[in-house]
Amino acid sequence: MRIKFIILLYFCLTTSTILGVNLAQNDCLLELDEKGVIPERNQQIIDSVIKYGPFISSTYKKAVCTELIIPIIAKFHKLDKIDKNRIRIITNQNIQTLLKENSPIPKGVYYALVEKGIGASIDKKEDVLPGDFVQFWTSTWGHCGILKSINIENNTMELYSSFPSTNGYGVQRFRIPEYCFFVRMK
Repeated sequence: MRIKFIILLYFCLTTSTILGVNLAQNDCLLELDEKGVIPERNQQIIDSVIKYGPFISSTYKKAVCTELIIPIIAKFHKLDKIDKNRIRIITNQNIQTLLKENSPIPKGVYYALVEKGIGASIDKKEDVLPGDFVQFWTSTWGHCGILKSINIENNTMELYSSFPSTNGYGVQRFRIPEYCFFVRMK
C-alpha cells in the first residue's frame, strides 16, 4: 500500500512538472479510492490521454474537447455514429432549457457511456476519481474532459482536455458548476 502511494505521488508530481501545472499537496492525495488505488481502467484512461492527447489535439482547432475524448474512449470500446453524436451533443435545442428539463442530451459523454452500457453514473462528487469522464455546463458554455483531480473542499476539478487557454491538449482547472455529470467507463 505504501509503495503504491509513493508511486502515485511520484506520478502526480512528475506529471504536473512535465505539464507545467502547479498542484497543491492534497490534489494527488484525493486521487485514491477507498482501497487506496485508482481503478485499473481509470489508470489506463489516464495513461492513454497523457500519451495520445498531445497528438490528438495538438491545437484546439485540430480537436476540441469532444474530439479529444472520442478517440480515447475508442481505444477501449467501439463507438458508433450515435455514440459519437451523443458525446458531441448534436442538437438544435436550447441547452439551458434541456438542462432544466433534465434531458439526457446535454449530458454528452455521460449520456453516451451510460446509454451504451459501458459507463456507470457517479452521483456524488465524493465518489469521483481520476480517470472518470465529465461533462459540465456553466450558464454560457459547456466542456468535457477526463478527471485528473478533484478538490471537494474548494469545489474545483482539474481535467485533461482540449481547451482554448491551452490551445489544445492540456490540464485545466475549473470550478464545479451546478450542471456537472460524472461517469466512470467500464
